[in-house]
Amino acid sequence: MGESKRDVAVVGTGMAGLVTAYLLHHDPQQRFRVHLLDKSPRVSLSAESIAIPSTHPVSKKSAWADIPMRAFAGGYYHNLLRMYDHLGIHYRPQPFVFSFSRRSAHQSHAVVPYMVHASNFHQTPPIPRGDLVRWIWEAIYVLFFYWWFVLCCFFVRPLVFGDMEGESFDHYVRRIHLPLYYVDSYLLPMMSSVCTCSHVELRRFPASDIIAYKRLIHQQPHFVVPDGVYTVQEKLLRGLDVRLGVETIEVLPTSHGVQLTLRDATRVCTQLFDLVILAVSPDVAAAIFRAARPSLRDVPTTTVQTVAHTDFSTVVARLQDGVTMPPDSCSPQMICFCSNGLTTEAIHAQPNGILITTNPLMPIDPTTIIRSAVFTRVLRTPTSQRILREIFREDGSADTESQRDAFVDGSKRWRSGDDGVYLAGGWCWDGMVLLEGCVVSAMRVAADLDVEIPWI
Repeated sequence: MGESKRDVAVVGTGMAGLVTAYLLHHDPQQRFRVHLLDKSPRVSLSAESIAIPSTHPVSKKSAWADIPMRAFAGGYYHNLLRMYDHLGIHYRPQPFVFSFSRRSAHQSHAVVPYMVHASNFHQTPPIPRGDLVRWIWEAIYVLFFYWWFVLCCFFVRPLVFGDMEGESFDHYVRRIHLPLYYVDSYLLPMMSSVCTCSHVELRRFPASDIIAYKRLIHQQPHFVVPDGVYTVQEKLLRGLDVRLGVETIEVLPTSHGVQLTLRDATRVCTQLFDLVILAVSPDVAAAIFRAARPSLRDVPTTTVQTVAHTDFSTVVARLQDGVTMPPDSCSPQMICFCSNGLTTEAIHAQPNGILITTNPLMPIDPTTIIRSAVFTRVLRTPTSQRILREIFREDGSADTESQRDAFVDGSKRWRSGDDGVYLAGGWCWDGMVLLEGCVVSAMRVAADLDVEIPWI
């Protein structure tokens, strides 16, 4: 007789949860019976995305606006691209034009950009009608320090200190002598929008994260899935048992398996599984799984607001005439970075006059809001980087634990996979908290369970 199937609960329906469930469900040896659980009434990956009706005279196909933005760049997203190819997901290059502007605390009107340039310099930036000499000097300044930063990314490695914690991004940019003006006006607005965090939080990131990201995406094209991440979701979900509206309130390893305490609209119950994968944020994992709490409490998080709307009253002047382009167009799309010195608002101009604003600095007219969502964003610090390396056995101690890291608060340090419980998510790898991390962490779980990964 064949080996009986193992019951696996995957908690969370973001990209990491869906990819993990997909890999285990498609195990060639068919050893797993996978159950997807999520407290949300909708699958999380595309829960906030919206369909934009077409106004094109020929094409009547709606375009999808993913919330949050799901564009990705070649080079860094190696495994995501391979997975999309395996699933047959259509993606295409999407050039962008980046606009940089500043907003004071009391400035409620539209702002004028101080610099506009194309992603990967695929086109000549627009020449301003005003102070041309000042613009030329600004462009020379930006180009010089941009290439200085690029060279440093390739040739100046981030430091590692005696406690095995890496150098912070703030320490790195000071060490390579990047001017404060360039850092505050260009580097922090751009990268804080990628990481969706404040400038102070970005400065605390491990330098290795930012440097590796910039090095790998350098001169690589950006891509989008024109039909939205919903198409990815549908392919990953096919054939899976999905239970929405079910909240996991406790994870308890026992001698017979892993017991989940579940709550839905009508009752609280317990259910036993052979394996549990927590594809949730670290604060949620720490709240429901006691063994991981001592380590995960030092992994910082924040909240991010993203709004889809049509309020052009306070945005960058270049956008005030609206945006009208066919949904299947490969024309450059505008992303405006507007900073107040502490944080950066990113406004992505979608087809048909819709704006996606992340971290809005000014109130948005409620009558223009199509969708508003608040997400948990996992941050990075050198300390949390070291902790996560230990949890995922990336610290060189896979076989023998170091005496310093073997115990936390007098208890043996829990690591992913212990007691039949795994962690997965964009934060569950040694890199930027992006979709690539979701895929890599899911692949790690599958590899640990000896499951074939079809796209490698």
